[in-house]
Amino acid sequence: MRRRGSHSVGVGSCRLAFSLIELLTVVAIISILMAVTVAALHRARILACRTVCASNLRQIATAWLTYLNDHDQRFYQQVNANHDFGGWKGRGSGALDRPLNPYLALPAAVNEPGGAEAFHCRGDVGDRDYGSEAYLYYGNSYQTNLVLIGPDSLPARQGLPEPIRTLNSRINRHLVNLRADVLSDWARLLLVGDNNWVTQWDPLIPFEGRAWHGKNGRYNLAFLDGHVAFTEIHRGVYINNDYRIQPFRELDDITHEMQSQIVELCGGQ
Repeated sequence: MRRRGSHSVGVGSCRLAFSLIELLTVVAIISILMAVTVAALHRARILACRTVCASNLRQIATAWLTYLNDHDQRFYQQVNANHDFGGWKGRGSGALDRPLNPYLALPAAVNEPGGAEAFHCRGDVGDRDYGSEAYLYYGNSYQTNLVLIGPDSLPARQGLPEPIRTLNSRINRHLVNLRADVLSDWARLLLVGDNNWVTQWDPLIPFEGRAWHGKNGRYNLAFLDGHVAFTEIHRGVYINNDYRIQPFRELDDITHEMQSQIVELCGGQ
């Protein structure tokens, strides 16, 4: 006779533990989800940084246009004007007074990096010539088109490889007393952008810089008409369908002829 309340626990009882394969499967799924999430957050951070940088450049382009209107359409032209047009004095012996600062409601002379954030790109990781951000070294994360900042802006000394020297010499002859209102194609003419864009373009400098916004060779750039675009820059290309660095239409034929030789000299980059 079976006693009331007695139980028999047999082989068929429920098993509550997980197997090793099940645990490893869960861990793998969690790892994949974490990797996807981290990658998405990284992309979102890059995009947000690029957006803020583009906003800075729109303000700077507007400041440049206002400056030109106030100065008979003539660019600020001094030694190192490509960096010293705005920002703070920097750690690399740059100019203290920056002419575009007042057009962005800043003092002309700013001694500390916190005082000129409109000229600071949060994606700024510097370049090969210094160990810190361009903003800390130059006082400015951005760099103007070298052709716009004064006579003999492009290197054309004896001993430089041809055809770079010849083309640069032809361009330099047009730079004396340069006025913005005589320049061609404002919608494609590069005005100012992320510091490394000039190094990326310059056919005389072996580029060792890093991408600021997640894509090598592409930079936030403001054009002379004021719009900003994330643009791919090609070494030694003075004019193409997306941009122009050489602003004189009368030199377009010789530029197209010579830049093919320059690009070949640069290794076709």
